[in-house]
Amino acid sequence: MVSLATLQDSFVKYLPHLRRIARYAFRHLQPERRAEAVSNTIALCWKAWARLGELDKADSPGILKAIVWYSVKQTKAGRRIDWAGKPRDVLSLRSYGKVRFDPWNLEDYVGKETPIPDAVSFRLDVPAFLAECLTERQRSLAVDLAQGMSTTEAATKYNRSPGAISQFRRRFKVLFDQYFDQ
Repeated sequence: MVSLATLQDSFVKYLPHLRRIARYAFRHLQPERRAEAVSNTIALCWKAWARLGELDKADSPGILKAIVWYSVKQTKAGRRIDWAGKPRDVLSLRSYGKVRFDPWNLEDYVGKETPIPDAVSFRLDVPAFLAECLTERQRSLAVDLAQGMSTTEAATKYNRSPGAISQFRRRFKVLFDQYFDQ
């Protein structure tokens, strides 16, 4: 195991290079957000470098370049160094544009552990509910909300007030419950 002082000295030697790569990776951000992203990337780099030092792998060729690009990727995905040790809610990072949601697919809501009758029911009933109970515009709104679109974003997209979108959300829930109580 390499001593902490040796690890720190070698890390500080590469710090300008790491900062240059991180600044390049976040060049599209506003200055304040770019500075935050670069700092977070450097912190993630140090965490990985220290762990590799514990495992006696910090001197592997090309490892630092791999660490910095991995840290950039982690920062872009919304991972933060959290000194308090409390996990962050992924959805809270969505408002900062750090988290992106993939297109909605019903298959995403049925796990491998779901009993077969429940999975079949879900795969048949939800599309039927969307087709029978909602208009095309309401269906589009319901899918956007299910994908994680915020009330404000939906209000802008559908030219409605945030309060109206919130009421639509409640109405969808009532219609959904009524549909399955029949």
